[in-house]
Amino acid sequence: MLRLVLQGKSNQEIADELFLALGTVKTHVHNLLVKCDKKKRDDLILYFWQS
Repeated sequence: MLRLVLQGKSNQEIADELFLALGTVKTHVHNLLVKCDKKKRDDLILYFWQS
């Protein structure tokens, strides 16, 4: 999931690729943001690419 987010894929693209419901993807992305203490998807991407 994280790899796909870092590649800039949308929630729908991730759901299609992993054969998951859109709501499931949204929940996982939200949990990633919370665990990394980031507010936006863009902040999460920058955080990982700067590391």
